Amino acid sequence: MLSSGGAPRDERQTAPPTTPEELNYTQTQVVEQFSSTLEPGQVISRGEDMGLTDCYALLRTQVLHRTRELGQNTIMVTSVGQGEGKTLTAINLAMSMAKEMVQTALLVDMNLRAPMVASYLSLDVERGLADYLLDDVPIPELLINPGMKKLIVLPAGKPITVSTEILGSPKMRHLVREMKEKYPERYVIFDCPHLLGMPDSLIFSSFVDHIILVVEAGKTSSDDIVKTLHLLKDKPLLGIVLNKVR
Repeated sequence: MLSSGGAPRDERQTAPPTTPEELNYTQTQVVEQFSSTLEPGQVISRGEDMGLTDCYALLRTQVLHRTRELGQNTIMVTSVGQGEGKTLTAINLAMSMAKEMVQTALLVDMNLRAPMVASYLSLDVERGLADYLLDDVPIPELLINPGMKKLIVLPAGKPITVSTEILGSPKMRHLVREMKEKYPERYVIFDCPHLLGMPDSLIFSSFVDHIILVVEAGKTSSDDIVKTLHLLKDKPLLGIVLNKVR
């Protein structure tokens, strides 16, 4: 079982931004650093809380050990219910992946109904994945380098209500396959909606190599966990992250 604990911290990223050419994205928008409007307790820092940083480094190491040699580089992060910390887990895992020496990381916000990644990273963007799926806007025009070396973000864009159909579309499947194969050294982390009561993530789960399930310690009921694991019984579940452990 994968494990991660604690509440993520504020990120004040000051490392020089990776150039678009270095990441092979010639049109990628570069943001100098994360906005100062981030609230404390959200995104891990490189040095302020080594215990928390080590937790995500351990999570990253377990993911790499179980996937890298097999070429399995697409990871879906979801949760049982709302508010269990899956978006912050996805962000922090992607950032931790980007800090590892070998691969780059692409973080994709798949929560088209209620996108949160851009908000957590204080990225002032209006377009994203939904614009590609609905209006054929080229993906390179939608990518953001948030001022952290080797990390690229694909926001969700403006919220839409018809997410289930387009997330399960052949166009989405093709995009995931292209993300997987075009840069095999890159890990793609998909921040997906929660599972219980929503079909989006279950439909999308067949497109990825592995699934990480986030469970909030002391909140998620055992019955809901059992229901969720039943939904995922034929899916490639990599492990469970026990979040917000005190």
